[in-house]
Amino acid sequence: MHRFARAVLISDLHLCTSRPDITRAFHVFIDEVAPRYDALFILGDFFEYWVGDDAATDFHRSIAERLKQCSTHQAVFLMVGNRDFALGEHFANLCGATLLPDPSTVELAEQNWLLSHGDALCTEDVGYQRYRRFIRHPWVLATLRRLPLKWRLALAERLRQNSRQRYQSGRTGLVDVTDSAVVALLNQHPNSHLIHGHTHLADWHHHTTANGQQDRLVLGDWHHYGWYLSVQPEATELHRFAIEDPEFEPAQAGVPL
Repeated sequence: MHRFARAVLISDLHLCTSRPDITRAFHVFIDEVAPRYDALFILGDFFEYWVGDDAATDFHRSIAERLKQCSTHQAVFLMVGNRDFALGEHFANLCGATLLPDPSTVELAEQNWLLSHGDALCTEDVGYQRYRRFIRHPWVLATLRRLPLKWRLALAERLRQNSRQRYQSGRTGLVDVTDSAVVALLNQHPNSHLIHGHTHLADWHHHTTANGQQDRLVLGDWHHYGWYLSVQPEATELHRFAIEDPEFEPAQAGVPL
């Protein structure tokens, strides 16, 4: 198990060339916030889409270089999400990062935490879960990576449109996690609390499980605001900042939710 006294966690940046403001905010975050911690965890949907490590552009390689620099001073971990599930070991190596399976258990500030992207917990969306099981199968993923790049880009655009329509439809029950799925997962990890992203619904929840009370911390997406979670011996805090003008105080307090 990975163990760190101080860690910072982010997810759902959806980095892409059409949102240079988010990329700029990420660079400021890497310069001013990340160095304060022993480890950086990125819990999926780091990029808006990913069609294979062989399709990495100069934009992607510039991001990898920033993470590589970061990895010389702290541990960097990547977990794939529903948008960048095809991200593999080759690109992770360029970043100086370790790929984490979903879910993974780590020890942060002497507390066990279960890390996940979160999409596997949206069990009421039966259609998506069926698609997820299919597309993540190792044979299917290997076949996809061998398809012509033009086909993979077209598929990625279609998946992006489908995802956008899901969120715009207002069917929040289908884009949020299912409480029973969360409790079932926590029951399997009696000494852990859960951290995930995916839903874009930043919050701190308390669940009653067979083990007592276990917490679930949800990371927000980076859009108008950016979010990060700091886990330290002193406190565990969820922070929010403006994407357009990111400012990070030396001892910034967590944003009340």
